[in-house]
Amino acid sequence: MLLAILNFDANFIPKYTRIMKLLLYSLQISAEQLAALTQLVGKKPADISFALIENAADVEPDSQTWLEEFRAPLRNAGYQIEVIDLRNWRNQQEKLREKLASKDVIWLGGGNTFYLRWILKETGADNIIINLIKQGKVYAGWSAGAIVAGPTLQYVKAMDDPKAAPEIILDGLHLVDVIVVPHIDNKDFIESAAAMDQQLLQAGYATVPLADNQVFIGNGTERKII
Repeated sequence: MLLAILNFDANFIPKYTRIMKLLLYSLQISAEQLAALTQLVGKKPADISFALIENAADVEPDSQTWLEEFRAPLRNAGYQIEVIDLRNWRNQQEKLREKLASKDVIWLGGGNTFYLRWILKETGADNIIINLIKQGKVYAGWSAGAIVAGPTLQYVKAMDDPKAAPEIILDGLHLVDVIVVPHIDNKDFIESAAAMDQQLLQAGYATVPLADNQVFIGNGTERKII
């Protein structure tokens, strides 16, 4: 079912004139939502390849116990998935660019948003990803991976500890001009998510609060939540 986007003006014309294909979600992803991702790519699921960047979980305790839960829907849908651990790609920007360019979807997982943003910069993956998305690759991400797609990490400290990152980088990837606020209905995050959303709104940013079963889709000037 198509839902209204909270705190988002549907008539807003973004500053981007190029097509930017994004699918950003909070926690869970359904078969219907994955079908929308398949449509964004424009291939059959078996022909779609993913680069899974899960480094936001590097600093999360016991993350190995839940990372596979987030890979499973992608694998079960028939996609080709490959985990790209950015810790293994330091000082190899050209090889990393070639690896990511060989994929249809660049997918960033959840965990600590500040650490994720730092390692993207540390390895040069941030500029590589930005350029590839501008060229038509699809960006997908959940939680931290969804947040970094926006213009800023300001006020994310309401949800994540900035001390997890060796360097605090507040500039997002600017792939979209709104900021996803995940877990708006999650009992473990409901207060911090609401605080982050309110602080961003007061600072003049446009936000997209997402429940744990919602997905934000951007395709050029078209935006929707399913």
